[in-house]
Amino acid sequence: MFEPGNTFFLSFGIDQLILLGFAGVPIVVVIFLVYLDWEYSTTLKASTSDLPWVGIRNEVFRLTRASMRQLKDSSQTIADGYAQGRSFFVPDISFRTQVLLPQEHIERLITQPESKLSIYKVRDERHAIKYLNNSVEHKVTIKFLDNIVGRCLTQKFHCTQDDMHDEIRVSIDDTMSWNEEWHQVNLQQTMKTVADRTGSRALFGLTLCRDQAYLHSIDRFNLLMGLGMVVVGQIPWLVRPFIGAMVNVPLRIYKARILRMLVPLIKAHLEQYGHEEHTGSLKGEANDFVTQAVKVAMEKKDRTVSDDSDVLAEQFILLAFGALSSSNALVGTNVFLGTNVFLDILTTIPELNVYETLREEAVRAFQSEADWSNPAALRTLVLIDSTIRETLRTNPMNTRGLLREVVPEDGLVLPDGNKVPRGTWIGAPVQAVHMDDRFYDRPNQYDPFRFARMASQNNRLDAAQTSDTFLRWDHGRSACPGRWFATQELKLLIAYVTLNYDIEPMDKRPQNVVFGDNSWTSPSIYIRVRRRKADLMYSIDGVMIVSRKFVVQDIDIFASTL
Repeated sequence: MFEPGNTFFLSFGIDQLILLGFAGVPIVVVIFLVYLDWEYSTTLKASTSDLPWVGIRNEVFRLTRASMRQLKDSSQTIADGYAQGRSFFVPDISFRTQVLLPQEHIERLITQPESKLSIYKVRDERHAIKYLNNSVEHKVTIKFLDNIVGRCLTQKFHCTQDDMHDEIRVSIDDTMSWNEEWHQVNLQQTMKTVADRTGSRALFGLTLCRDQAYLHSIDRFNLLMGLGMVVVGQIPWLVRPFIGAMVNVPLRIYKARILRMLVPLIKAHLEQYGHEEHTGSLKGEANDFVTQAVKVAMEKKDRTVSDDSDVLAEQFILLAFGALSSSNALVGTNVFLGTNVFLDILTTIPELNVYETLREEAVRAFQSEADWSNPAALRTLVLIDSTIRETLRTNPMNTRGLLREVVPEDGLVLPDGNKVPRGTWIGAPVQAVHMDDRFYDRPNQYDPFRFARMASQNNRLDAAQTSDTFLRWDHGRSACPGRWFATQELKLLIAYVTLNYDIEPMDKRPQNVVFGDNSWTSPSIYIRVRRRKADLMYSIDGVMIVSRKFVVQDIDIFASTL
């Protein structure tokens, strides 16, 4: 009998509890796996279809183990399914029933109304939106951001182009340095610094993009959001709320720090706009996104968002995440895209002379300082644009895309006549489509000027343009609204780097890091660079400008390189 002070019984009880706890872990895991496998199988039985499964083996917990294997790499599994030429079931670590369609059915997929196939339900789960940063109404926010991104970032890119170039110049020179001797720099960290500062310059203006406290907080917020979306969005639904709650603790801390800096800025813009609207004397508009977006938000005809400074600030944080982060779902990323582009350029066969060819094109486009502010100069970068698009084709961040959830109670009939139950996710095998030799000659080979040749045949394909055979930016009404902004920024970046820096080629392209459906560049890749020697230095408004005397042969670039 236990008596106060009798530590023997107390210690005995605690030890037994600890042993039971350790012994109970595998029991709980087994029960968990059995339940998931049973539920997965039950859901599939509701499908009145004869669609094939891929990646399934004859083993215990076959669906669960097939789903777990997708953590390592799902690309081969999806490629095997796509090769069958029909729709197929594919296992997924989220234990969500998924059907991927053949390329021929993509156009029909993207034209279905939200009442039949919902993209918002997928965003809530796959992007973990309902588990992370859940203090705003995300459906309304996404609609608002889609609207103002197109009106303020894309349509008015020419207003911010000069600022973008200035920040690219400063951030590249800070990270790559003015050292004219060969030295090492971390490629991904360089791309991240440039993306953070340049994106912040376009979004929030000069002050915040140079504010180290803001940059640190937005960097940590983006990192946590990115990891949260990738991890929480791909784990089994039973544990998703718990992991999401853990990620939200530090996430809220960094968000609070960002809000303390951002809310006063938004409030000042709202007050200025209200005053100018009242007096009828609207002054010259600032070029940054916040100024433009506040005007859109305050328009009487656009009431998709509150005019409260705190709410607007939170929505702008989500936009900043989409524009700046390494693993986003709202606007795309220039961190991994920029890193992938340079890795592809530096590892392409020497005979193509890609780096020098892109430099020659940049020389022609930017013959004076004024050209960096001219949108027409960017439109002449056909080869740089083609190189970006080819990297997007060969290195998509996701193996599958265009995911939508079946909404009707009685399920949905696929174009081939098969019926799938409510709750099924339907999408397209992005990577497999990009590697289809019906659409791309020698698809497994990186060909930087592939799309430039198409352009020379009067069939221009801009890096931001989508189609049912080019799905990196999604397609149709759900296509990434910030893709034009992202590609234009990257064109400026590549042009500036090639003009001002030499980079040593690499013998072999480093493998990307794979986690389930996602693929990223390694954070530990270093490249050797050196600043190009300047012929002339002069000052404009106190800013030192470097000019060089280039000797560029008067040749047809297409004829000489393609």
